[in-house]
Amino acid sequence: MAWSPRLAVALALLALVALRIAQLSPPSVVPRSAPPDVFSAERARAHLLEIAAEPRPTGSAGHRRAREYLLAQLAALGVQAEVQRTSVLSRQWGLPYDAAHVENVLARLPGADSTRSVALVAHYDSVPGSPGAADDGSGVAALLETLRALKSGPPLRNDVLLLFTDAEEGGVLGGKAFMDEHPLRGEIGIALNFDARGAGGVVAMFETGPGDAFPVRELARAAPLPIASSLFPEVARRLGHSTDFSVFKRAGIPGLNFAFSDDAAHYHTPSDTVDNLDLRSVQHAGDYALSLARRFGGLDLRRPDREDAVYFNTWGAHVVSHPIGWVIPIAALVVGLFAGAAALARRRRRASLGGILAGSLAFLALLAGAAGAVGGLGWLLRRVHTALRAMPFEPYNAPAFRIALALAALAVSAAGYRLFRRRLGACELALGALLVWLSLLAGASLFMPGASFYFAWPLASALVGVVAVAIRRGDAPPTLGDAALLVATAAPAVALAVPGPYLLFVALGLPMAAAPALAVALVFGLFLPHAELLGGGASRRLALAFALPGLAALAAACATLGFTEAEPRPASLAYALDAGGKAHWLSADRDLDPWTAEYFPAGRAQAPSFAVPYVRVARQSEAPALALPPPSLAVLGDATGGGVRSLRLRIASPRGAPWLLAEVASPTAVIRAVVDGRRVEEPARGAGRDERWGFTYMGLPPEGIEWSLEIEDAGPIEIRLLDQTYELPRELAPGSRPKETMGVPYRLADSTFVRGSFWL
Repeated sequence: MAWSPRLAVALALLALVALRIAQLSPPSVVPRSAPPDVFSAERARAHLLEIAAEPRPTGSAGHRRAREYLLAQLAALGVQAEVQRTSVLSRQWGLPYDAAHVENVLARLPGADSTRSVALVAHYDSVPGSPGAADDGSGVAALLETLRALKSGPPLRNDVLLLFTDAEEGGVLGGKAFMDEHPLRGEIGIALNFDARGAGGVVAMFETGPGDAFPVRELARAAPLPIASSLFPEVARRLGHSTDFSVFKRAGIPGLNFAFSDDAAHYHTPSDTVDNLDLRSVQHAGDYALSLARRFGGLDLRRPDREDAVYFNTWGAHVVSHPIGWVIPIAALVVGLFAGAAALARRRRRASLGGILAGSLAFLALLAGAAGAVGGLGWLLRRVHTALRAMPFEPYNAPAFRIALALAALAVSAAGYRLFRRRLGACELALGALLVWLSLLAGASLFMPGASFYFAWPLASALVGVVAVAIRRGDAPPTLGDAALLVATAAPAVALAVPGPYLLFVALGLPMAAAPALAVALVFGLFLPHAELLGGGASRRLALAFALPGLAALAAACATLGFTEAEPRPASLAYALDAGGKAHWLSADRDLDPWTAEYFPAGRAQAPSFAVPYVRVARQSEAPALALPPPSLAVLGDATGGGVRSLRLRIASPRGAPWLLAEVASPTAVIRAVVDGRRVEEPARGAGRDERWGFTYMGLPPEGIEWSLEIEDAGPIEIRLLDQTYELPRELAPGSRPKETMGVPYRLADSTFVRGSFWL
């Protein structure tokens, strides 16, 4: 059979893209029968079954049982453990401040001649209502299995410190407490943190500490399947993600941060269970932990290289890195390559300068069209499909929707190319698209140097393809040689550029589909000579080749989306008792499932008035008032002098709630405060006038905490307290919710709130 150039290019590109995405998969699970010095996710699963047997928010019974299990396992492995018990307050996220009583668990595996310690970090708390098998039971189980494997071999040179932090879900509070006051913090030479924001997927190294050239170099040498890119930290920094790793980074400690983030429908929900967790992701995390503990455990960590690097994966998860100082010279070389290609195109009358500029404007319009069309499609789907609207982040069958939306973005891009090809030449459009890439390279090189590789090397390979085929041959019929050249120049672009849209779909989910669609269209711009060879400039067939499978994938995704016991529907119901003795049912749902709807009959509906922090209450109805004791406040001291009033208070929850919100409800300027021994100095005496001054407290002790306030003396003030327990009143909700539903969001669902108000 004679192969046509079009068929050869189409099949080769499809194979390259499929192979590259397949490489973004976690490794196979190693069985429990593996040798003792090997990490086995099956062995780690035994720990998960204990740790994730129930939710374990800070201060809960499940939290205490998880801590006791950790201590027992560490003792069984022959390492001495300790519990760091302390209070902590963080102002990182603004008012209300985050505070907690934390109980970090630490264990140290001594080295033979330690230079500095290797810290392996994971948090053992979960959000309310979630067993937290992935987040972060997976990290805890991985570290326990890593410790077992390390103990099976000879001692390392350096100490290995295992830190299981508390209250990470409350604002990275356990990690802050450790770095604020624990004496071992000064011995850490490198920190490796393990977390999750989904129930599966490849584990990526997505953040580094200062001086990342050294740890990235060792990661590339030691890890079996390193997935890493200096683009990830640039994106994570701008999205505001924060894990325990942030406290080590702020302290100037080198390190690496790892997480998996696919199957995010289970993130922070009751369905984050061991059964729903992909053990391959645990295997991947454990492979990192064990290989890097051994690698860094044998190195001199006293004077690590403090240089930064640009790094990225190529084919086969191979990591390439270079000094960050090479960014500008590399960009300059690519600029020169583009200028040479443009000059050659003009000399051969394939493109004019005006045509290239027009091509860049056309490509910008194409980008906007793809992002707008797919973003609009995502919005429409959520408007018309109740099941999609009920999911807070992405549906359970997200891969089907990702394929459909990616194909939609490609279909719009191909249609746009055909439209603009009527007025512009193929070389003008190709060079115009690459001029946009060149502009992005310039911006990244100056402002996001870690992301520069993403634009530099794909652009360089695309320019070679444009010169080799589009400019050299012009409108001559394509040959198999042309096809081979285009495929060869496409391989580097596929390796570096294709993972970008895929990982954006994973990270951002369906509600933000416009961003990954924009990335898909941007990558399409690298392959305009391929689109031309495939007939995309003269025929609608290329657009239809994307659109028809996209429609089929979308139809299949919508048809298979539903809720079962294994994939339950998010539904929120909470009970609230206000300071006046009135009770309410609350929900954050716009669309109610039948069970929740029973609590919101039309005759008892109310306008939402009971505020819950961090949650938008969408529905409120009248509920029977129960005799639940409100939070208590005792005045231990009250003095006035120099226009300043000093209050010393004790606040508690008589019903044993583990979480409490305390607020100064009056528009009073707070000068300073002390919360459970943690001092807060307000930089401006206006704090509290424009925004309520307050704090949340996790792990509230039965006896409560002491709270001191210094405020401007302006008459009586109102203090409001709100406590939360993580269950509904059994008297009013005696039956358990249907198994095909689950309580989400965790800050509201399946909780009881009681408010108290005090005038002082």
